[in-house]
Amino acid sequence: MTSFFRRQPNRNPRRTRLQKFLQPRPTDTILFPRSPIMHILVADDDPANRELLTELLHHSGHSVTAARDGNEALAALAETHFDVVLMDEEMPRMSGLDATRTIIQATKPGEKRPIIVGISGNSTKEDEERCLAVGMDAFLAKPIRAAELFSILATLARHSEPALQPPDSASQEEDPSVESLWAHLERTTGGNPKLAQSLVKTFLEDAPKKLTVIRRAVSESDAGALAAAAHAFKGSLSLIGAPKAAGTARNLQAMGRLGNLNGAAAELAVLESEFEHLRRELLALQVKLAKPPASGKDAAARGRSRPNPRPKK
Repeated sequence: MTSFFRRQPNRNPRRTRLQKFLQPRPTDTILFPRSPIMHILVADDDPANRELLTELLHHSGHSVTAARDGNEALAALAETHFDVVLMDEEMPRMSGLDATRTIIQATKPGEKRPIIVGISGNSTKEDEERCLAVGMDAFLAKPIRAAELFSILATLARHSEPALQPPDSASQEEDPSVESLWAHLERTTGGNPKLAQSLVKTFLEDAPKKLTVIRRAVSESDAGALAAAAHAFKGSLSLIGAPKAAGTARNLQAMGRLGNLNGAAAELAVLESEFEHLRRELLALQVKLAKPPASGKDAAARGRSRPNPRPKK
């Protein structure tokens, strides 16, 4: 079994709830299924998803190349052989579905092609079936979680049946808090605070741009643009751990797909309010993540520096 991110025991019993989240657990390691070292192509238009997948795979020793859309993925495949392609279903210029069709059509009889794992923010059975129908070998729903990713890679490496979409455990619809966001990112990154910090930074830089595109689509009554922009924002929100806001983005995506934008302005107002709350919580989380946790020696020294008052007689 492969181990990641050595954990140290928590020797300070007096910690706030958030500090307990940020402090490493007393377990020794985080274990993921082992798979052979592979050359993997990550094709995803979302920069945060590309970063997450690339870092997780690099930590496991895999060689990784990133592409932003189907065209870039095909160009990379023309240059070199990849063992696995992690292919986002919906991307600009060329979708993952179209890129997969092209890969399969270009594969000659008897020629080995890369294993293709479909990735989608639309985690329904229909989306899984659509990915498998075009020839993808497996399906992984967003938000990506490290354990699920490595489990699929280990399964495919053993030439077993294609891994199926794991059940979605993000059913809560509460407003995100610093604690819930860190708990989600800890699962997503395999307990790597530096990677979590980087994902938060990328999201805070990228999300306002996505929201601007949604606003423009609503103001111009552009249903197609709204569906595409809301889908992209929904994936980012799911990745960062905001299922409630992701649900609102999903509603806007559905309006765009149906071509019925009645109520889109009201739904956009809800999304903007949810995003503002999320932004504040993520900024607070950034501050907490940037502070190194106090060691047991530091805590003991602070305790010695404040002598207890003498008991009253």
